[in-house]
Amino acid sequence: MKKQPKVLVISRDSWNDTNNSGNTLSNLFQNWDAENIANIYCRDEIPNNKICSNYFKISESLLLKKLLRKTPVAGIKVHRQETVLATSEVKDEQNEKKIYDFFRKNRFHIFLWGRELLWKMVNWKSKELKDFIKDFNPDVIYSPSYDSFYMHDILKFVQKESGVKVVYFHCDDLVTYRQYSWSPLYWVNRFVLRKHMDKSIRLAAKNYCIIDEQSRVYKKIYNLDFDILYKTGDFTNFPPTHSPNVPLKLIYTGNIIYGRIHSLFSIADALKTINSNGIKATLYLYTANEITPEVRHRLESSGSVEIMGKVPYSQIPGILNDGDILVHVESFEKQQMLATSLSFSTKIVDYLEAGKPIFAMGWKEAASIKYLYDNGIGVTANNNQEVLDKLKNLIDHTESLNDKGLKAWNFGKEKHNKKDVLKNFEDNLEALKKE
Repeated sequence: MKKQPKVLVISRDSWNDTNNSGNTLSNLFQNWDAENIANIYCRDEIPNNKICSNYFKISESLLLKKLLRKTPVAGIKVHRQETVLATSEVKDEQNEKKIYDFFRKNRFHIFLWGRELLWKMVNWKSKELKDFIKDFNPDVIYSPSYDSFYMHDILKFVQKESGVKVVYFHCDDLVTYRQYSWSPLYWVNRFVLRKHMDKSIRLAAKNYCIIDEQSRVYKKIYNLDFDILYKTGDFTNFPPTHSPNVPLKLIYTGNIIYGRIHSLFSIADALKTINSNGIKATLYLYTANEITPEVRHRLESSGSVEIMGKVPYSQIPGILNDGDILVHVESFEKQQMLATSLSFSTKIVDYLEAGKPIFAMGWKEAASIKYLYDNGIGVTANNNQEVLDKLKNLIDHTESLNDKGLKAWNFGKEKHNKKDVLKNFEDNLEALKKE
């Protein structure tokens, strides 16, 4: 058996399977042995995964403490097989979550630049960080791309210290100017980000994109190769089927931010009409996002939505399998439409793996919607009338649900099969190690 390359992962969030970024990391490195993987991350969060046990944390709370001379360093090594939560760690994580939830809802550029200034002012390039890199002695660096300038500085520093090749993974469009904003500050920020992205992309020995359209656009801009790295699923056996629920269960798992909630409102309204002469279908909404009283009332007043809140990721496969139709939505807000035009929702792979029909609403040029439509693996709707007509047709013809689910699963087996995707990924990392 060949020896795995030692991979140093750089991430902004902690490696936590309960969030999208952590789940994606675990999906890619699920075959890695613990001694061959380490992680540098930049949030006061607790790692939570079964793969990595060797961490170095640089956080903004530590940067502030160093600035105020309350601590000598801005980064600490975290090495644990089993996470033991100290009271101070839990408090730091809760406080930071509140701050980032606020910034996520209110992306004021003055705050974002204040954060960048903190990273510039405080020296995070400590002896401890250098020792961590030297002691682990990586063969390859892996990093997703980020819109935080300091993450690009960290990538360059770690690459210089280690002298090894970089694998760079692009999930969102952080490059093009095909965006929408009336704020001059937004465009200043975008221009500076583009400069950072240019350097990081050319620093990388291997660039991956999450979807074909993003790869095509980036190739044209940079005249470089951008391979596709799909999220994977287990498509060994088709999941057990069951008779349609009465009423049908529509399942949504994911964020309701970035304008997606308005598409969910449209589906709730369509269900209200469909259910006017008796409940035929109910939408079950699973999300970790805060649901305001106004949003809750708007959804529940339809009489067709059950708000289930947050559940552990480990429960999601069972929830999807118990459903009849899986729902995906994208925003129709112009800023979000353009921002997501090259992004792919990784939960679609979970949906394909579940072997259920997919119903999606969103702008037809959004990458996830286009992916479902172009490959014939989902029923897509681009406006309210289409939502009503197509959803009603699905609900009224339950005899076709299993066939649609099987078609989606077969596509997933061809494109997102973990055996094939991960072998190719692991072979590429091994090749970079030998170069």
